[in-house]
Amino acid sequence: MIMCQVQSRRVVACVIGLGTATLAALTPLSPFATAAPVAPGVSPVKVDASYKITLNGFDLGSFRFKSNVSRSEYSLETDVQISALLGVFQWKGVTHSSGVVKAKSPKPSDFRFDYESSVRSGSVSMGFGQEGVESLKVLPAMMDAPDTVPLTRTHIQGVLDPLTAILAITHTDAPTPCGRKVAIFDGKQRFDVELRYARQEAVPGVSGETAVVCRVKYTPIAGYRPTEETRQLAASNGIEISFRMIPSAKLMLPQSVGVPTAAGEARINLERVNIELPQGQLASVD
Repeated sequence: MIMCQVQSRRVVACVIGLGTATLAALTPLSPFATAAPVAPGVSPVKVDASYKITLNGFDLGSFRFKSNVSRSEYSLETDVQISALLGVFQWKGVTHSSGVVKAKSPKPSDFRFDYESSVRSGSVSMGFGQEGVESLKVLPAMMDAPDTVPLTRTHIQGVLDPLTAILAITHTDAPTPCGRKVAIFDGKQRFDVELRYARQEAVPGVSGETAVVCRVKYTPIAGYRPTEETRQLAASNGIEISFRMIPSAKLMLPQSVGVPTAAGEARINLERVNIELPQGQLASVD
């Protein structure tokens, strides 16, 4: 999922794996993503955001995210569609995560990922309990390569699924989500994602507004193959995500994600977002 190679379909797989994993692991738009504690009745309830995926400036597809979050529970969904190699390679995936909010922290209950491509289709489903992952089903079932780093029961305790991870990452009173670290299990691989402050930059097309850029550090733990591509990714300092503050909703909105690959830079850029506040109010985003 996190490996890249230069040739044809593997380039696309790299973009899918890195790009969507990065944005999913940092899935946008949490009601906890605030620069100050959220006052009662101010947290956003529903979010619908659309992103464009490109490689070296060429359109590869789209990433859509929806959330419905209350003070006691949440539901998150993503829909990714990729078309490459003049339409020869098609890929689409739908992910869903739900859980509860306890002590202002997200606790996942269920996670499901379904994908379909020109090559194969399959699914991953997980159920969570108090200690971590309690049930796991991966289809089609495949044997791990001999050099796969073994995954043990301990590795899947105290972890979050990729969609829930952002709720933990951005649950902070700090002015930026940078400086946070979260343990993630996607059904196959256990890895850490850490955000480190990089810089501030202007928001494209919005005068006088700046975004905070965090560098994303990926650390594989188990369930992965120690290939050269994995080592390069773990050593990379080039994966970045920029966050933009939306004052009316008191949230940090992921504006863009940049992922270096052997074939060039893959990017996921925000195109459109609708944020519905309590009482049916809409948060304005230029």
